[in-house]
Amino acid sequence: MSIKNNPILSLNCVSKVYETGQGVAPMTVLDGIDLELNQQDSLAIIGPSGSGKSTLLNIMGTLDRPSSGTVILDGTNTSDMDEDALASVRNTKIGFVFQDHHLLPQCTLLENVMIPTLACEDAKRKGDAPERALHLLKKVGLENRLEHRPAKLSGGEKQRVAVVRALINQPKLLLADEPTGALDQSSAVNLINLLLELNQEEEVTLIVVTHSLELAAMIGDVRELKNHQLNSMK
Repeated sequence: MSIKNNPILSLNCVSKVYETGQGVAPMTVLDGIDLELNQQDSLAIIGPSGSGKSTLLNIMGTLDRPSSGTVILDGTNTSDMDEDALASVRNTKIGFVFQDHHLLPQCTLLENVMIPTLACEDAKRKGDAPERALHLLKKVGLENRLEHRPAKLSGGEKQRVAVVRALINQPKLLLADEPTGALDQSSAVNLINLLLELNQEEEVTLIVVTHSLELAAMIGDVRELKNHQLNSMK
């Protein structure tokens, strides 16, 4: 289900070309990609290794800029923003989950979850963050592990912490790049189910890059990135 209003994310003719050096033809990774997603939509992106899936996700998340085209997030053209403004957008409107959880080993589970709130400029959101953290950690079954450090957690538990951390600032868009890549099949299925559950409950737009057709099928809307183009699998 999606909530039909203004799109949360619009990609308009997005291309990415890398200059490879004098006398060598530029390398095209993405070519004229269009995409529109509304609040609470969910999408899986699959494709061959090296097809540009992570590049596309990084452009969606404003970690990289397209060579041409526009990325409009929650009604704002991010192409016109400077780096400081983009950093603020990433902190408040986008949550990231990667294959590697990137948890700080010296911090407790709760401290890791709260890290994104340190740069939050919204006083109310920042004030509500501890209660929200406890709510989300209970939701993912880790409310009794708050003082544990990452070394004491399983791979699946670490990824659940990473998901909660990605959601702590109430983002509009949740981007997951091969989030199950380091997990066994059972843990991978559980994580995708968790992401889909939170996609509905948090009304956050979800995009998952995965190499697994089985996991992609769980998400429903599947697009394949191949030959620089993003095409529907239906």
